Amino acid sequence: MLDIKLDEQECPSGAKFNNQIVITQGFLETFKNAHLLAVNTIMKILDERVNSETGADYLQVAHFDNTKFWVIDDGSYVTFLLPEEY
Repeated sequence: MLDIKLDEQECPSGAKFNNQIVITQGFLETFKNAHLLAVNTIMKILDERVNSETGADYLQVAHFDNTKFWVIDDGSYVTFLLPEEY
């Protein structure tokens, strides 16, 4: 597994992170293994947040290789993007 760090959540909202994955152009250009990173991040969110007693916030802030990225579950899509792309 990749060394992905998740920041503290603000407010768990019951997000499931089980919808279609969308990856922005900036995310693809920043991470050479973007698809593998996305899958591993989803696995980490499911394991540590969704399946926990508190649940998951719709916005997860993560870090890989000292680069921050966001993962947003809007109920239809799970989007991977860089903060500056929002």
